Amino acid sequence: MANEATFSGSMSFSKGGVATSFSRPGQTQTVAGAKISDVVQNVGTSEEAINKGDVGTPGLCMIENLDLTNFVTVRAASGAADLIKILAGKTAGPFMLAASAPYIIANTAACNVRILIVEA
Repeated sequence: MANEATFSGSMSFSKGGVATSFSRPGQTQTVAGAKISDVVQNVGTSEEAINKGDVGTPGLCMIENLDLTNFVTVRAASGAADLIKILAGKTAGPFMLAASAPYIIANTAACNVRILIVEA
């Protein structure tokens, strides 16, 4: 089977006479695996591995920061530089999670974060 995953996204900006928008509705992705992980993880202020459940090779990913005050950052590996910053109450993705052992860390206090990963 092909095109098992479907996702879309859009963004617009307008300020000071500058305006732009970007939209990609209804994109599809073929995936080889059949496993997913959809968890709410409590993320502390020390980096920790993202809970991938039984997903062997991460593919498409969305991360929602459920905290109302603090942001979290995602790293490709333990000790690596921050790659993605997810503000309080915001969502990142969908994106391809290229790292096989990604990490996440909260900035000030522990945060609940919803993480959806589809196996590549």
